[in-house]
This record gives sequence, C-alpha cells and structure tokens, in this order.
Amino acid sequence: MATGLDLTTITSVFSVTTFIIGILLGVIIKRVFKLAMAIVALVVLLVVTGYLNLAWSVPSATTVYYVFNQAQPAAGQAVGLASLLPISSVTFLAGAAIGLWKG
Repeated sequence: MATGLDLTTITSVFSVTTFIIGILLGVIIKRVFKLAMAIVALVVLLVVTGYLNLAWSVPSATTVYYVFNQAQPAAGQAVGLASLLPISSVTFLAGAAIGLWKG
C-alpha cells in the first residue's frame, strides 16, 4: 500500500475546499446585500419623515467627490481579489448558490 497523497485525494480536497469557499462567499454576499437594503430603507424612512435633508450643498458635493475618487482604487483591489477565486469551478458555483440560498 502506498503512503502519501494520490491524485484522487488531492482532487477531492480541492473540490471540498472550493465548495466551502463558495458557501462562505455566498453567505457574505447575502448578508452584505441585506445590510445595504436595510441602510437604504433607513435613509428613505428618515427622508420621508423629515429627520434627514438631502439638499445638495458644497460639503455634500465634496463628500461625493471624495467617495468617487476613492472608489476606483478600491475597485481595482476588488478585481485583484476576485481573480483569486475559482469562479469557473462547478463546486465553487454550487457552494455560492447554496450560500446565497441558505445563508
């Protein structure tokens, strides 16, 4: 009997690992989406009730300009991180679907 790892064991470990990564990513995406929807609902509620005024002013324009300038480097880093994910793997996609559904 041979000792060590054979190709079948390595392949199954890789498949399980990509499946777990997919589940975790699906759960994270679902929770981030829920949080974003809750924040949008809160802002809408505050605007409707009058507690928050969304009038355009110089400080708000400066803030929006700053956010959009900082978004491009963040998007570049996100693209770099996304390239690390095994998106073409069937087990990753199945895990992500289950994470989005059950997460």
